[in-house]
Amino acid sequence: MSRKSSTKQRPSSAPKKTAAPTRAVLPVRPHTGPEFITEHQIRAAYTARLANLPLIPITAWTPQPDGSVRAHFPSGATLTHTPNTPGFDALTPCPQGAVHHDHITTGHDLHAAATTAAHCTQLHGRPRTLTLAQAATTTADTQALTRNDIDTGLANRAADETPKEHPAP
Repeated sequence: MSRKSSTKQRPSSAPKKTAAPTRAVLPVRPHTGPEFITEHQIRAAYTARLANLPLIPITAWTPQPDGSVRAHFPSGATLTHTPNTPGFDALTPCPQGAVHHDHITTGHDLHAAATTAAHCTQLHGRPRTLTLAQAATTTADTQALTRNDIDTGLANRAADETPKEHPAP
């Protein structure tokens, strides 16, 4: 007698091997700043907020080696907050090329410091270039000396000076 073969497949007792599921790649935040926020940064941002200064994010206050924190404005002004010191030190550039230093405690003080620096006309040690009108005014203010005044001044100066002896060899 012939055996009849069945077309049904029998379930196998061995488990089927499947490929391990791949893990999803998690997004990684780019490292753009400090790993943490210091107490000085928090204190400076809080103090600035209480003083009605422009809103500066906590992370914009950069720690300095001396323990203070500093924030920069787009206008070029800089605020520095030192721990255990009331207020801020504002460094504001002026059109003459210098930087004005002011101690501020309120937003009004910061505005006044920025206005003062913006309207500064002092040269801060740079050589002064005169216009023709300024040169005419300056010339009118000078004192005219005659040749006799100059000779008298030189004679008086020569009389005051005593000759010095040469040192012995």
